[in-house]
Amino acid sequence: MTTPPGRNGGTFPGPCAGDARAPDNAGDAVERRRTRRFFNLVAPAFHLIDRNLIPAYREVLEGLRFPPEDTVLDLATGTGTLALAFAERGHTVTGIDFAGRLLARARRRLPGGDLRQMDLAELPSLPAASWDGVAMAYLLHGLSPAFRRFVLCEAARLARRWILVFDYPGPGPLIVRIIERIEGPHYPGFIARPFEDHAAEADLAVAGHGVTSHHGGWWLLRPGAGTPSGGEELS
Repeated sequence: MTTPPGRNGGTFPGPCAGDARAPDNAGDAVERRRTRRFFNLVAPAFHLIDRNLIPAYREVLEGLRFPPEDTVLDLATGTGTLALAFAERGHTVTGIDFAGRLLARARRRLPGGDLRQMDLAELPSLPAASWDGVAMAYLLHGLSPAFRRFVLCEAARLARRWILVFDYPGPGPLIVRIIERIEGPHYPGFIARPFEDHAAEADLAVAGHGVTSHHGGWWLLRPGAGTPSGGEELS
């Protein structure tokens, strides 16, 4: 997968045009502070979630077979579950998260790993094209539309080759809907639209996608020519 010339030059074409910066929205900032408190509070329960996710992450990465020399930036790494799946395959992984208690658990799983406490709003401080791939798991559904596009635009700026997203392709079971209602207001709007539409808003095209369970999915993205409702499904 190649990156169009100029994509990682510090500014974005198309819908990502202009200097890279987080949306200047006080509501987003307040929401992120509330979400940080929520995730720090529920950190002890994450092992119940992680044990279901790690087999799915391993299976998808086995199928995609990224070269092990590819470096990876894992956004909102949480307890490091996806970062661990990449590290097991030989990748050098940098993980960032704003919840200190989640990161503490990640550091126990990945001793010596490059794990940084950092808000997603600080992504523009990272140099462009610094990683081969950018990954994120169950992050985008919890963001406002403007902040979601910002994160995807930043992912495209930071990635040299590919972006991998895990998230909900549609409504989850009742327990998921309850948890997401507690987490924030954006889950219903996220699942109401095809993921390809969210990607296209950041000028990203879906190069492949698949499912991890009856309520989980993954998408492989590439910069440039994002169009709604496209993409080739991979087994």
